[in-house]
Amino acid sequence: MDTTNTIIGIVFLLLILVPIYVINNNVKKRKNQLLKTLNELSSDKNNKFSETDFWTNNSGIGIKGDELCFFRNGEEHSMKEVINLKDVKKCSLFQFDKHENVPKSNHEINKLSLHLTFSNHKEINLVFFHIDAKNFIIGEEFRIAKKWQDIITSKI
Repeated sequence: MDTTNTIIGIVFLLLILVPIYVINNNVKKRKNQLLKTLNELSSDKNNKFSETDFWTNNSGIGIKGDELCFFRNGEEHSMKEVINLKDVKKCSLFQFDKHENVPKSNHEINKLSLHLTFSNHKEINLVFFHIDAKNFIIGEEFRIAKKWQDIITSKI
């Protein structure tokens, strides 16, 4: 009787622990793959990123010293940027609705980006969210973009 209960208990425990282990392992592999993509962009291969963020399984941003690395792999186009923060003059968070205007409410955001202005007057947009067939609801992108606006502003 005790042996049967023990075997049933072990089976139930395995039914709970094995999926958790598999999911955790897949998340770790995906994060390592995204970190590898970020490392490939960086010119400084010896140091580690002091701060990184990844979202929607296809985008990432990280900072090493004064170097900012950003990538976003979308269906329509991919974006990979390496930026020297010493050249950045201003960083702003831009939100747009479907008509490329500033939205009246947070529920109308179709595009979210960090707008960087360089000292040579060049400008670049790092797109964190753009509405499409796969991404139609903004999630953690707003929090991450705001966080990186603060980080970049503190470095310039």
